[in-house]
Amino acid sequence: MFYKFSNISGRIGAASQQAAFRPEGILPLTQTEAPPLIFGSPVKSAGEEAATPRGKPTIVRNKVPEMQQIMQRPGNMLYVKRGGLDAMLYRGTMGLTVLGVLYACFGLFQAMMPKKSQD
Repeated sequence: MFYKFSNISGRIGAASQQAAFRPEGILPLTQTEAPPLIFGSPVKSAGEEAATPRGKPTIVRNKVPEMQQIMQRPGNMLYVKRGGLDAMLYRGTMGLTVLGVLYACFGLFQAMMPKKSQD
C-alpha cells in the first residue's frame, strides 16, 4: 500500500503508486523541442568583431593558446615563466608572507608575557 501527504487535510492518506511517487502531480516531460530563449542574443565567436557602445569595431584576441604555450615550456618554475615582473611579484608576496608570520609570532610572544603592574 502507498501513502501520501494531503495538503488539504494535513494528514497522511492512502494513494496509488503513481500519486505516491509524484505527490505534486508532475507528469513526465513530453516536450521534445527546446523552448525559445527569453533573453537570447546572437552569440559571436571569438574571431568575430564585436561592436562597442560607440559603434567602433574592436577585435578581441584570444590569449589562452599563447598563455598555454608559455606555461607548458620546459625550464623555469611556473611563477617566473613570464619574466622579471612575475619573479618580482612572487618575491614580494613571499616577503610579505614572511613578515606577516614574524609579526604574528611577535604578537603571540607579547601576549604570552604578562606585564608587571606598577601598584
